[in-house]
Amino acid sequence: MKKLVLFLLIMALVLPATAAIAQEEPVEGGTFHRGMVISPRGMFNPILYTETYDNEVIVAVYDGLVTINRELQPVPQIAESWEFSDDGLSLTFHLREGVKFHDGVEVTARDVEYTYKTILHPHYTGVRYGTFAVIKGAEAYHDGEVDYVEGIEVIDDYTIRFTTERIHAPLLAEFIYGILPSHILEDVPVAELEAHEFNQNPIGAGPFRFVEFRPDRYVVLEGFDDYYQEGPYLDRMVYHVIDDEARPVYLRQGRIDFVGISSEQIPMVEQLDFVDVFDFEAMGYSYICFNLRQERFDDKRIRQAVAYGYDRQTVVDIILDGYSKVANAPMPTVSWAYTDEGINEYPYNPDRSIELMQEAGWERGADGVWEKDDMRMEFEFIYTEATRAQEQMMMLFQQNMEDIGFKVHLRPMEFSAAVDRIDAREFDAFTLGWGLGVDPDPHGIWHSTSVWNDAGWVNERSDELIEKGRTTVDQDERAEIYAEWQRLMNEELPNVFFTYTVNVAAMNERVQGVDRDPGPQGLFWSEILNQLWIPAERQ
Repeated sequence: MKKLVLFLLIMALVLPATAAIAQEEPVEGGTFHRGMVISPRGMFNPILYTETYDNEVIVAVYDGLVTINRELQPVPQIAESWEFSDDGLSLTFHLREGVKFHDGVEVTARDVEYTYKTILHPHYTGVRYGTFAVIKGAEAYHDGEVDYVEGIEVIDDYTIRFTTERIHAPLLAEFIYGILPSHILEDVPVAELEAHEFNQNPIGAGPFRFVEFRPDRYVVLEGFDDYYQEGPYLDRMVYHVIDDEARPVYLRQGRIDFVGISSEQIPMVEQLDFVDVFDFEAMGYSYICFNLRQERFDDKRIRQAVAYGYDRQTVVDIILDGYSKVANAPMPTVSWAYTDEGINEYPYNPDRSIELMQEAGWERGADGVWEKDDMRMEFEFIYTEATRAQEQMMMLFQQNMEDIGFKVHLRPMEFSAAVDRIDAREFDAFTLGWGLGVDPDPHGIWHSTSVWNDAGWVNERSDELIEKGRTTVDQDERAEIYAEWQRLMNEELPNVFFTYTVNVAAMNERVQGVDRDPGPQGLFWSEILNQLWIPAERQ
C-alpha cells in the first residue's frame, strides 16, 4: 500500500466509541457520507493502485480470497477455506460458489488465476511482482521464458493451488488483493492495463458497486444487491473530498458522517454531542527520506545528525498535542515483531548533530552551512500540502536544520504530484508515511530490489535478515530476526523515522454496525463494510 501523507498518518480512519440508537436490528437504506481531504487519483484497480486514497474505494468495490480481521488474522472472503500441504510449499484455496461480480458473472478460479498471473506477467506495470515472485515458476514467466506459471494450478472452477519455491511465512496474508474479472480484462494487453478505462469504472465482487468518480469532488458507490454475504444495508456510500479546515463544519452540519481529524480540531468536534471522537495507534509510521543516491546523504552520520537535530518530541507534545509517538525504527509498536531493546531514541541534541558532521569531515562555510569537497548541505525538502499542523512541523524542521548547519528549502506539493516526483527519483528529501500490512515482512519497502525503496538504500545484512524472516515459520524466531533488523535500521537510519501512526477521527453516532472497540485495522477493514447501517428515522 503506498505513501501516506505525514499529516494523514495522524488522522487516518478509525472506529467510533459509543452510540445511543434504540434500534438493534439492521435496516436497509440510507447514504453513508465519508470525508476525505485528498482526492483519489482514480486508479481503482487492486493490483495497480499505489495510493491509499484509491484503496479506500477499492476495499469497498472488490473482495479478495481472504481479508484481515480486527485481530490482524486472515479470514475467509471469496475463499471459504484453504489448506497448506504437509511440506508448507502449497496453499490450496476453495472458493465459495455463487459469488458474483457486479455485472452478474460468477467469480471462478479462472478469475483468481488471471489476477495473480497478471501480477507476474512480463509486461505488468505495477509494483507487486516482488510480493509473489516466490511462486514456483514466477521468475521464468516474468522473464518471458515460458507462457505459464508452474506454481499456479486451477484444479476446477472453485479450487486453485499456489505452490512456492520455498517456505514463505507471509504467504496467506498476501492473498488479500481484490479479484479482477477475467471475462472483461483477459483480452487487454497487460502493458496497456494501467491506461484502460476499467480502472476508473471498476467491476469487482465487493459489497458496493462503483457508480461515479469526479476527481477532487466525490466518489459514489451503491450497495450491491447480489452480494454473497449478509448486507450491504446501505443504499449508497459517498466519499466527499473536502478542505481540511472544513471538516468540523461538515460534521456539525451533518454533511458527512465520518472523517479523520487533526489533533487541533478535536476540541471543536468534541462539542458536537452527536459525534464520537477517538484515537488509537495503527499499523504505520511517518518518516523523512533522503535520496541516498546523492553522495552527500550516503554517510549514516549525516542522517543521524538530522535525527538528533530535529526536535521530534516537541512535534508530538506541542504540535500534535500528544496524539502520536516518536518512532526510531520502521516497525509499529502494535506489531508482534516490534522491539525497543537496543534501540537508540535519538533525543534532541543539536550539539551531537554538529559533532557527527565534523566526524564525517564536513566544515561550516561562510554562511554557516556545511560543506565538503564540492558538496553543500543545502537541499529541497518536499512535503504534501495538508494542515496547519503539517506547516508547523515543516517550519520547525527548517529552523532546527538551520541551527545545525543544514539549509532546507521547503517545497509544498499536491499529494499526487509529490508521489510522481518521488517515483521518478527526482528529489533531494521528502516526508511522507507508510501504512503497513499485518505481517511485519519489510521486503516490499526495504529490500534492495524493492521498487518502493525510495531512498535507494542497499545493505547486504538487511537483505539477509529480510529474506531469513520470510523463510522462517516460527513466530518467536521471526521476532528475533526482525528485532535484529530493527536495530540495524535504527543504527543506519536509511530514513529518519519520525512518528508512529496514531489515528484520530470522528463519526456521527447515527451510523451503526461497527465494532465500537477498534483494533489497528480501524473502521474500514473490508469485513465490516457490508454491516454498516443507519436507523430508518435517521436516514
